[in-house]
Amino acid sequence: MNPYLPLDEYIPDAEPRVFEGRLYVYGSHDLAGGEKGYCAGDYMVYSAPLDDLSDFRLDSVAFRRQDCPDLTEGDAMAAPDCVKGIDGAYYLYFNTNRQKVCRIAKSESPAGPFTYYGEVQRSDGTAYDDYKMFDPGVLVDDGHVYLYVGFCMPGPVPEKYRGLKSPFAPTSIGYELASDMKTIISGPFPIIPGGNVSEGTGFEGHSFYEASSPRKINDKYVMVYSSEQKHELCYAVSDKPLEGYKYKGVLISNCDLGYEGNTEPVMPYGNNHGGLVMINGDYYIFYHRQTHGIECCRQGCAQKLIIDENGDFMQAQVTSGGLSGTIKAKGVLNSAYCCGLASPDIPNDSLHEKSDRMLSEPHIYEDPDTKEHYIKRIKKSYKGNF
Repeated sequence: MNPYLPLDEYIPDAEPRVFEGRLYVYGSHDLAGGEKGYCAGDYMVYSAPLDDLSDFRLDSVAFRRQDCPDLTEGDAMAAPDCVKGIDGAYYLYFNTNRQKVCRIAKSESPAGPFTYYGEVQRSDGTAYDDYKMFDPGVLVDDGHVYLYVGFCMPGPVPEKYRGLKSPFAPTSIGYELASDMKTIISGPFPIIPGGNVSEGTGFEGHSFYEASSPRKINDKYVMVYSSEQKHELCYAVSDKPLEGYKYKGVLISNCDLGYEGNTEPVMPYGNNHGGLVMINGDYYIFYHRQTHGIECCRQGCAQKLIIDENGDFMQAQVTSGGLSGTIKAKGVLNSAYCCGLASPDIPNDSLHEKSDRMLSEPHIYEDPDTKEHYIKRIKKSYKGNF
């Protein structure tokens, strides 16, 4: 069901990977209530057997905050990715909110734990910091290693960067790395245009915001990313890993905006991040939902994707069925599994980190004292009683 992890776990930004006959999920780690902001916890690793996607287990604390160099209190260990390297070891890539470099941890097992390995570096061995290496996504393809990063802010340059070189490129960017999994061979290359440079590209209205997630499917290079809309995950396709990407469509919105022409959110919504994975011949998109009336208390969800007659992915609908696709029509389910929470008290705009909407609208909630999970602030609406 959605969420696919226990209700007291908040693992957003999930990158699903299949290693050694199991599905592994790597994500950042919010905490119940969101009082400490985005990604305040350690990196965790959860996995499930491919023949039973309801049987997730916690494999390890993958990498602890205390082991991240130069991490300060209040900094966020943001969305990671994990790949199997050229040497057969497993590499966890991540960037923090207040640092520019892309950091790497290494393990001999996909389940972790991971130990610190270093930073993505130039050929002279110095850490690469020309741009902020946000939300790294990595693809290992036929002996080549590709790294994709980026954060594109639409609109005017923020005041603090006026007259200075911004740490953010106008597009998402890509690099090729050496077999050591950290030394840049070539790049940066522009990949997906941001909102300020999308005119005439085919990405208008769905330009790059963050969350690069690369895959190779049927000899095509597929880039999943969070668009300028923030609530939706889109995808683009190319014949080459570092150029030529064309916009293809929306995979999912965490409030179903755009699904079958829908213009009203079915859930309180905010940013989105996730990845594609094929399991037993079917493709699934992993994403996250917001809880607690705030954007930084997110839970991992997943939906099966349908492929149309042209071979393109269609936008999936948010459901509580999740990886199973269905809900058993018997027994009692906790209301916190609700993935369609609509109310006249929920506005049409996005949640954010400083949101106080938990005081005014229904939301999924974990009681800090009893640890019970339920929908809080259900009340009479102006349209009648429920």
